[in-house]
Amino acid sequence: MSTFSTAPKRTLHTLDIFFLVVAAAAPLAAVAGNGALGVLLGNGVGMPGSYLIAGLVLILFAVGFVRMSPHIQHSGAFYAYVRHGLGPYAGGAAAFVAIVVYGMMVVGSAAGFGFFANVFFAENLHVDLSWVVWAALALAVVALIGYREITLGARLLAVFLTLEVLILVVLTISVFSPGSPAHVTYTSFSPSTIFSGSFGVGLMFAFVSFLGFESAAIYSEEAREGHKTVSRALIAAVIFIAVFYAIAMWSVIVAFGDDKVVAAAGENPGTLVFRAFGQYTYPVFTVAVEFLMVTSALAATIALHNAASRYLFSLGREGMLPGMLGNLHPRLQSPHIASVVVTVITSLLVALFAIGGADPLMTVLSSTFGLAALGIILLQAATSVSVCVFTWRTSKEPGSTLNLLIAILASAGLVAAAVLIIINYSTLTGSLGFLDYAPWLIPIAAVIGMIVARGSKQTGKMAAVG
Repeated sequence: MSTFSTAPKRTLHTLDIFFLVVAAAAPLAAVAGNGALGVLLGNGVGMPGSYLIAGLVLILFAVGFVRMSPHIQHSGAFYAYVRHGLGPYAGGAAAFVAIVVYGMMVVGSAAGFGFFANVFFAENLHVDLSWVVWAALALAVVALIGYREITLGARLLAVFLTLEVLILVVLTISVFSPGSPAHVTYTSFSPSTIFSGSFGVGLMFAFVSFLGFESAAIYSEEAREGHKTVSRALIAAVIFIAVFYAIAMWSVIVAFGDDKVVAAAGENPGTLVFRAFGQYTYPVFTVAVEFLMVTSALAATIALHNAASRYLFSLGREGMLPGMLGNLHPRLQSPHIASVVVTVITSLLVALFAIGGADPLMTVLSSTFGLAALGIILLQAATSVSVCVFTWRTSKEPGSTLNLLIAILASAGLVAAAVLIIINYSTLTGSLGFLDYAPWLIPIAAVIGMIVARGSKQTGKMAAVG
């Protein structure tokens, strides 16, 4: 039998959570996808600067997040913070929005794995299987890992993430090496360049590239030193992602040249990074980066599945969803039932897309991550506002004025990012017909969350905490 509502084992170190968080952001896919689109549709050569600006806003957000974290040791992450600052109904809304967006990201990431696996194995090994078969394989692997203890997934992600980083380091070194034909300029970091073109669109793609970093707090109950471990991992992850993305994207721009990179992206933004590898590295590295796009998608699917499972586990434990979701495996101490439910739901959604003949990249991945981008940014903004309220309430503590200013700046930046995504939603996802109405799932989920919070037997407890 399963054990009900016992705390998970504290097995995760700072590096474990760091790998879980950065893997969810999928660095290679983010640079190859969002970065290239930012160059084409956004501020062109200034895209690396956009990464630094988004990173600065998210570092401010992380500071407030960390400031509040000693008071929130909870697998619910966003909703626990929102609940603590803004009350139980806001917390319920945040919880159900989080379930929707993380579930959608699992679906999109599995489809992305299916697409990249189909391309890689068909071109290099002449194994031509449908993306649906590859996506099903990914979901099976993720289900197995998600069912077991979290450290297994963290170790696997450490390997995948290290390879992703190393392959981009290879490109960077090749482009900037003394014998390289590339002409190195620093235009990408000039304010006049960063704020040129469609700066708002470029900044939107930069923010989207950070999706998943906030999941660090989900693992607070499984961290060795609780909030201390989470805080270190979160700050390290944000700084690493911002700096690494900026340098990697800069190397791609320098590879083509400031005056040619936008036109190169216009030919096919999805292959921009691959073409840079083709020009500046040996062919084996081009094959390697294509393979690592596959493993990057798998790593992201594992990390996002783990995050979604822990949201369901947390809500089941608090009575906002069926109690069995709050059970832990008696031996592995993993949220095994929540993990199985995530697997079943995401598998059904992938199957529905497949039956409808959807394109894995342009329809499934685009629609799910577009929805997730909007939902995550709104949740981050709500969490940041919650930090503002919390800091105001604890204004007698040392340093509270500076902390409040930081939280206000982070909130303003995140609200601006949310507005950018809403205004440019069709640019982010493309025209998808019926799926253009997917953003309505966010307010619907929020209303359901408030209704459940109101009717939950835990409402009194939640109100007391908030």
